[in-house]
Amino acid sequence: MRVGDLARRTGVGVSTLRAWENRYSFLKPVRSPAGHRLYDEADVERVHAVLRLVGEGLTLGGAITRVASTGAGAQPPREAEALLYAQILQAVGQGVWVIGHTQTRFVNRRMAEIMGYSVEDLLALPVLSIFDPQQLPAVKERDEDARAGKRLRFRTELRRADGSTFLAEVHSTPLFNQAGRYEASVALVSDVTVHHEAETQTRLRATVLEAIGEAVTASTPDGTVIYVNAAAEQLFGWRAADVMGRNGLELIAAPDAHDESQRIHDLLVGGTRYAGQIDMVRADGTRFVGHATSTPVLDEDGEVVALVGVITDRTERNRQEHVLATRELQVETLALLGTQALRQRGQPRVGPALVLTEAVEATRRVLVADEVLLLEVVAGAGELGVVASSPLTEQGLALPAGSRSFAGYVTLARKAVVMADGSRERRFDIRASPAPEPLGSAIGAPVFGPDGVVGVLTATHRAAHQFDHGDAQFLQGMANIIGTALLG
Repeated sequence: MRVGDLARRTGVGVSTLRAWENRYSFLKPVRSPAGHRLYDEADVERVHAVLRLVGEGLTLGGAITRVASTGAGAQPPREAEALLYAQILQAVGQGVWVIGHTQTRFVNRRMAEIMGYSVEDLLALPVLSIFDPQQLPAVKERDEDARAGKRLRFRTELRRADGSTFLAEVHSTPLFNQAGRYEASVALVSDVTVHHEAETQTRLRATVLEAIGEAVTASTPDGTVIYVNAAAEQLFGWRAADVMGRNGLELIAAPDAHDESQRIHDLLVGGTRYAGQIDMVRADGTRFVGHATSTPVLDEDGEVVALVGVITDRTERNRQEHVLATRELQVETLALLGTQALRQRGQPRVGPALVLTEAVEATRRVLVADEVLLLEVVAGAGELGVVASSPLTEQGLALPAGSRSFAGYVTLARKAVVMADGSRERRFDIRASPAPEPLGSAIGAPVFGPDGVVGVLTATHRAAHQFDHGDAQFLQGMANIIGTALLG
């Protein structure tokens, strides 16, 4: 075969083969009639034998000398064992790099591939030329640590044959001879550029998720929690370490919302995105209305591998929306009944009874009250008599005037009064009420006539904290409409 064929068979370049011939008189090809060098299978074996011995750690000159003296196939027992070790080193997936006194003593083929050199070229390359000059102080410091017997693990940039650099992770172990003197360091080298970029992206995503003001959770398809951010910890009141590995369906949804939570989970596992509200519970047992936007995460095969949810507390926003809708309804009711009251003043044949009845009924519906009463001040009687009620109550019912009743107190105050919690009330006698159950909350507004307060409009509820000052303003507006109707 010609030298090009030999190069392809052995993996050694043509120029290198000719250098071996010229420098070591290693290969002695025969000449063809045309003067071309011709090689045979024995030459292939000799070149492979040299490569194996270099792989064991011998220098090129030592390997060629040994092959020339013993032949390509002659391997003493220890050398056969060394050859096995050399083959193992060539088979590992990491780069193996043995450095002694700033010179490369051995590299395997994987190290040469990582660096973009041939094995021969990398063996001849000065070690320090692989590093950026700015890294040389760190290289010197690590060399001193190795000589002191330290195992090292570090990341550094190495320069390839084409001038590009890559991030390498290096595990280095010092080697000592029988006398205990430092001989070299063997390093396992891995290109971790892609891994490092992936780590950077992961850290970036984690930082972004932690910075999001909304609660973010992630779980496996069976509901096991695998991630929660800081906002989720704050919203639900538990620590991430306490919920990781637990079933999120049991943690987040309120007890009476588990069926709805399971329905949403089934949608997500089926690959359907969900957005909506559901009652949720915090670690301390308090409830809130949560708006969840949940998305299934699919792998390359379209299989659901995770479920991600973004949760916000909608309790306050829902309350504000409810208050706004209630105020709009109150304004509309005042406008309609006010117009009706003005019309009846111009039509004496239409009595005020219709306006009074509609005003009382509308007040109960709009305020969602248990009971609304319109009471008239009975002159000289020290009491207030019921004129209209919703729902209807017994005729002739009367309440004490003054602070002996809530309605009487309103006449004294001559302004709208809010009672937030009847169990804490001390301004008047809470027991003076037509309701069979104790009052939880109430509002009252005076009805004015030409000579002062002529009546009181009250709304009551069994539960505490059902009315606010906005409701009191609405009730005063209704009382004013009633006063207009009475004056008609």
